[in-house]
Amino acid sequence: MKKNPNLYQIGEVINIVGEGVTRRIILNYEDLGLLIPAEKDPNSGYRYYSADNVLQIKSIRTLQSFGLSLKECKEYYYDKSNIEKHLRRLMNLRETLDRNIQNLQIRAAMDGNWAVHTVLLARGVYFCRRYKCADTKDAAIKLRETYIAASKCTNISKVNKMFTVRHGTEDSTNDLLMCIPVEDSFYGSERVEFAATKALCIYFRGPYEQIGTAINELKNYIEKNNIKAQDKFRSIYLEGPPQRGTNTADYITQVAVPIS
Repeated sequence: MKKNPNLYQIGEVINIVGEGVTRRIILNYEDLGLLIPAEKDPNSGYRYYSADNVLQIKSIRTLQSFGLSLKECKEYYYDKSNIEKHLRRLMNLRETLDRNIQNLQIRAAMDGNWAVHTVLLARGVYFCRRYKCADTKDAAIKLRETYIAASKCTNISKVNKMFTVRHGTEDSTNDLLMCIPVEDSFYGSERVEFAATKALCIYFRGPYEQIGTAINELKNYIEKNNIKAQDKFRSIYLEGPPQRGTNTADYITQVAVPIS
């Protein structure tokens, strides 16, 4: 019989945690120095665990699901000298998870689907040029020219996507800032650094000529919900001519607006 009603026996812990946790797994955590029971009976060898122990087991399982080994989990908890290393590792894992979520949202984008998502737009350095374009076709030409100019003077980023920023007051405007993602080492006159920012977005599937419709939907959403936009609308090009050729109905654009 346990003397402290606030402690749990190992079977109770297994029932609480679930997630495939077994007696052997918990004892292995103890053997590795990852987990220390709140109490241990010296005569019977019975172990008793606190609520904190239960939460730590859940935390260890979460870290394992992120891809950390038990050795890395132990360093995460007890090795302060490697905190920065583990912080970078977890941030990279979070970025990978965010990209996978975004990819699923992209695949779910259907014509006429105006679902609004909350996202974090990543920080990045961009090669930027601003143009007043005659129409969407002219804007595509200018974006391509900006890409070529950027590639001739620096390395293009393999992580971030190119986008345009609408500077006009009307949705149909073609006053655009062309933004090509480049490596941080670029310090030319066209360099613009965008900070990481929270944003609302719609994943729009269809031709570029109809992006204004998605912008209107997003604008109506933020006005209806009294949300304050912090910057201008961006059209982030996720899948276009390089992947979809001339099949404009399958072009996918992330229409986003930074918010406070």
